Amino acid sequence: MRARALQQPHEYVASPSLGPWRVTTAARAFALALIVGTLLGEESATEGAPLLVALVVIGAVSSALEWNAPAHSRPWIPIGEAFLVAVLLASAPLQPSLLVYLAVPPIVAGVRHGWVTTVNAGFVSGVTTLATLALVADTGVVPDRVAESAPWVVVGMGVGLLASWQSRSMRDVEARQAPYAAANQLLSQLHNLASRGSVGLDSVQLAAEMESTLRAETGASRSAVFIHGHRSDPDLLSSYGAEVLAPPSESTASDPMVETVWLHGGGQRLGSVVLARDAAWTDDLRARARTVADEFVLRLDTAVLFDDVRLMATAEERNRIAREMHDGVAQEIVALGYIVDEIESVSDQPETQQLAASLREEITRVVTELRFSIFDLRHQIADHRLSGALAEYVREVSHGSDLRVHLVLDESGPALPSRTELELLRIAQEAIGNVRRHAHATNLWVTLVSDGSCVRLSIEDDGVGNALPKERHWGLQTMEERAATIGAELSISARPDGGTAVDLRTRHHAPSEGNRSHEHHSPARR
Repeated sequence: MRARALQQPHEYVASPSLGPWRVTTAARAFALALIVGTLLGEESATEGAPLLVALVVIGAVSSALEWNAPAHSRPWIPIGEAFLVAVLLASAPLQPSLLVYLAVPPIVAGVRHGWVTTVNAGFVSGVTTLATLALVADTGVVPDRVAESAPWVVVGMGVGLLASWQSRSMRDVEARQAPYAAANQLLSQLHNLASRGSVGLDSVQLAAEMESTLRAETGASRSAVFIHGHRSDPDLLSSYGAEVLAPPSESTASDPMVETVWLHGGGQRLGSVVLARDAAWTDDLRARARTVADEFVLRLDTAVLFDDVRLMATAEERNRIAREMHDGVAQEIVALGYIVDEIESVSDQPETQQLAASLREEITRVVTELRFSIFDLRHQIADHRLSGALAEYVREVSHGSDLRVHLVLDESGPALPSRTELELLRIAQEAIGNVRRHAHATNLWVTLVSDGSCVRLSIEDDGVGNALPKERHWGLQTMEERAATIGAELSISARPDGGTAVDLRTRHHAPSEGNRSHEHHSPARR
């Protein structure tokens, strides 16, 4: 497997609404700075100073109102700014250097709101200027004042329309990138939390902790946590007690000894906890259970989501490795076979031909093993249940070997959670692969019995036996680790009639209080 350097992910912390605000504030500041520079070179600087102060106040208030507001919100701000600026400049004595600010409101409208608001701001600026001039001038509208003001209104509308077109293009790009930016931020936070070890992301452990706290608070003797995903039947995540409690239903709702605590988050129902007591439930106990559930629901939902992401990432990585094996080393070994065939055909020495034939046989064996390895990596549980995936895998093994396979499948009740099914399939693949490669067996027995909560998986053979862990061989250890993740016990022993027996059973009997080692755990599918 290729080694990859783990890089610290980038964090996007800037608010998207601050980008347009910076541009519009810079436009106002630039216009005011241009006005100040022009006034300083004129003799009428003292007369224009009060108007300049008024423009600074209008611009500052407008920028303050736009602070941290979404880009398309509050379109009345540039329109109101255009109205106030037009009234101020048209009602005062002519100051040509101050007319530059007439272009600012349409530009701001183009950057923040689009072409419609730009046209409206320019229209309001022009109409207000004409109306104000008509009201304050005794002889009507003064053409010279209109000629001085109109170019800046037109320039503002032109630049604003260009800015609106450019801003729309940028918004389209941001809209396409928004899901990836949000995912990057979430994954960055998750990476940081997981790296520091400050948050638990094991859904089974969290469910068990929630169960233990609920039992301590309510005096319940049995409990079960269910995740309500896309399937009609809820997935059992964790349970405690001699008998696994049933998912919430009308029968449990009518039982005074059984209480269902619903887990809500993000405006939807995420799961439920079923608790059973030896006495009736009271309102105080229900309130305590609700409080405990509310403390755990967000952490539990995050852990279940992380399980889903991890499963998808694992499946994609397995497919990638399978592709590289098929396109890389498998093709190179096949090419070696062609070279061996060529050596065998051109040589007339019996020893060389015999060695070439032996080498060709070994290459064929290696190619077969590679084909099985690629199939192992790609084999997944699709729409069918575990029994279908297991039957398909056993059928492939029987076609590619001399093993006589005896398959017994007995599945009843709801389907197992996806992670449980996947771990069971990987354990079966490893055990069957060991039989095929090392046992020299004639018969293979595969048995799967499941009622939706408790599972028994058995793989037996009549081979040479002696299936003990070997140094620097990790197959048996991996099987044990996989079994532990789904709350199951794995045993490997000699078969009475010869060979090896691999037996996996989920833990479902009630442990003593304080000892969680015998609880039944099954990771959830959303």
